[in-house]
Amino acid sequence: MTPEPEPQRSPVNPKQSRDHFRWDDKSHQPHADLSPWQKFWASRAEALAFLPIVGHGARQLVPAVRRYRSLLRQTPQPRRLAAEEFGLTISPTRSTWPRYLARIEELGVRSLLVRIPVWEPEPVLELVGEFAALHERGARFTFALLQDRAAVTDPARWADFVLRAAEQLAGLQPAFQVGHACNRKKWGIWLPHEYRLLLEGAAPARARVPGCRWIGPAVIDFEYYFTNEILLSERPFDFDGVSALLYVDRRGSPDTKQYRHFDLRRKILLLQALVEASPHPVVPLHLTEFNWPLRGLGGYNPASERVATDEAGQARYLVLYYLTAAATGLVADSFWWQLVARGFGLLDDDDAWSERRSYRALRTLLAKAPGRMITALPDAVRPLRGFLLDGEDGVTALLWTTGTPLPLTGLPAILRLCDVAGDPARVAGAFLTPDPVYVCFASVSPQEVRAALAASP
Repeated sequence: MTPEPEPQRSPVNPKQSRDHFRWDDKSHQPHADLSPWQKFWASRAEALAFLPIVGHGARQLVPAVRRYRSLLRQTPQPRRLAAEEFGLTISPTRSTWPRYLARIEELGVRSLLVRIPVWEPEPVLELVGEFAALHERGARFTFALLQDRAAVTDPARWADFVLRAAEQLAGLQPAFQVGHACNRKKWGIWLPHEYRLLLEGAAPARARVPGCRWIGPAVIDFEYYFTNEILLSERPFDFDGVSALLYVDRRGSPDTKQYRHFDLRRKILLLQALVEASPHPVVPLHLTEFNWPLRGLGGYNPASERVATDEAGQARYLVLYYLTAAATGLVADSFWWQLVARGFGLLDDDDAWSERRSYRALRTLLAKAPGRMITALPDAVRPLRGFLLDGEDGVTALLWTTGTPLPLTGLPAILRLCDVAGDPARVAGAFLTPDPVYVCFASVSPQEVRAALAASP
């Protein structure tokens, strides 16, 4: 009998505390040492397993497109923002928890996501007491249950892990994301049907431990054919929320279009259309991972240099992503990955945990947005872009332009102007540029602001 191959492990530093592995390390990936031709030859038999995805996608094309077009035609209605919509991923250990807690409280973030790897759950589970104290003060938790190849091939191991995590963390009334990046071989799932094994392993915990929400399928990137396959396939249970690790291609702003059509808003609408066109119940959407990596940081960059940006761009895109998702009214929460990291965190992983501009941008967003009514400016006013945030103290708008600079003239009286990081900007003679600014108006209604913006040059 041919011996079983060594199980593939997930791409994680054994210390795990901040996931600071080098992203150019390919040792965890199947067929990592093979030539391109050898990889093709080794994977040829797997192609047959993907044929049902093509068939299901073709079958759903008409109803999904019909529903998507209907969503596109709808005018988004103003809705009140909750602090829990602006989430953040953290990777604490017992020794770093005090520093994490100080930063969480300084930001005012209320929605936290924590990864629990099947191969090393203890650093997270030993913080249950600390999480509980924060939960009592209003924090909401989502736990991403990370698989490796050994867990996929040993369902009992996975089931024991999920049950243990659920039993110990149930008091937090959390959401559990079943699996991670199930459309990537490097995370242990090699064939589409294998994700069902993770759901089957989670089903006993879901039945035995009340008070938790179970979300998935955690497909990464704009690869909805995999999401569609899972929504259409037989499952041991329905998700309480549909999650996606939606990176928007990371080529510039969330406004940037992929395939000449799909910006972030349209990708969210398409995901909603797939849920509504499937036999799965309509449930909230959760965007459980996004970020923009920084240039010049080599192996700490989780993507490539061609999609990296500078600190100003990272802060700008963070704010636009959060508000674009929130303005759709379809997304329960979005999570930046992550608070502390060398290549893409809001804080650098140096001794001082130095603040990046994106950290200040999230702090400013959390100070300005929750509790306000959000309305996205219509496409009719392009190249002017933005969101209106209406609160008891007046109207604040986040404004920018996709074209040439526009003068801030013909608008109601402006009280204050600041950039996304909260730094004051001059009002007199100011121009709108691709860099968004918060514009705080004097006593005026959102209707008056919209009318003035529509009439502005």
